[in-house]
Amino acid sequence: MKRLKGLDEIHEVMEKIYEEEKNLTPEQRIKKLREESEKFLLERQLNLKRANPKELKHVAV
Repeated sequence: MKRLKGLDEIHEVMEKIYEEEKNLTPEQRIKKLREESEKFLLERQLNLKRANPKELKHVAV
């Protein structure tokens, strides 16, 4: 069966993310995600509203 190059690349990226995050606590993952998303928004000069952490009671902040 022919392998698709795009799927192989996606698989490699997912493996890399897994290796980076496998030993993180849920709180550390959330912190990392927030930092990366903030960096993304700043780089692209996007002004999107974010949810207030106080409203997200089910998520550790």
